[in-house]
Amino acid sequence: MKKLLGIVVLGLLVTFNVEAASYLFKDNIYTDCDILNKKDPTAFQNISFIKEKKIKWWDRRKATSSGWEQSSFKAFIFKAKFKKGKDVTIRVNSEFKTKEKAEEQALKYGKIAGQLPNFLRKNLKTITVHKGNKDWGGGNKDILIHIGIKYGVCEEEVMMHESGHTSLDWNMGGSVKSSKWKKAAKADNKFISKYAKEYTEREDVAETINWWIAVRCKPGTISESNYKKILDGIPNRLKYLDEQNYDTYPLACK
Repeated sequence: MKKLLGIVVLGLLVTFNVEAASYLFKDNIYTDCDILNKKDPTAFQNISFIKEKKIKWWDRRKATSSGWEQSSFKAFIFKAKFKKGKDVTIRVNSEFKTKEKAEEQALKYGKIAGQLPNFLRKNLKTITVHKGNKDWGGGNKDILIHIGIKYGVCEEEVMMHESGHTSLDWNMGGSVKSSKWKKAAKADNKFISKYAKEYTEREDVAETINWWIAVRCKPGTISESNYKKILDGIPNRLKYLDEQNYDTYPLACK
């Protein structure tokens, strides 16, 4: 059975064939892995230790067959400051044993968070760091990190993706307007990645934002063929993002 996605545009129900719509990249955000890298500027300034306390938050290692829920754990709490934008609280699971080891994690991920353009930190209030070989997550004004999974040189891009969930997804209180995005998606009739196509409602925005940053802010970091493929493949989504006039500091974007 063909799957049709319904979109309400100006009071009319419009459908298009999700199964038939193609995608540009099979490997999602990992196609280039150097859109952002360690050499890029960061707005991060410093961190300060606040206290150690017990908190309740998500930990993918606690997942069950019925899903995963919040768990209680002690965490070292740090505050990260940036040259522009709001402070972010970084909570490092006390399984790292000492404040000094926890601080190493807070510094690492604070610097990466500072490399994000400001509009992707707009809704970000916390970063939560655990051990464990589990995927990262974004949403609920948080980026959830498990350091055991080896993203390698892709870590900056993974954080971009997760911050897309946190600051842009409409179902997470983000700034992207659902009806306008879906109208642009219908006009494109393509998805940026296989993952975005498979999980349209959940992943399309977060998958797309990395490639918008690539073509508008860091075109020299991707191949000419991928640059052209993106411009030709999703022009309407790109136009929607262009029109938002995002604050992209510390990146210089056109």
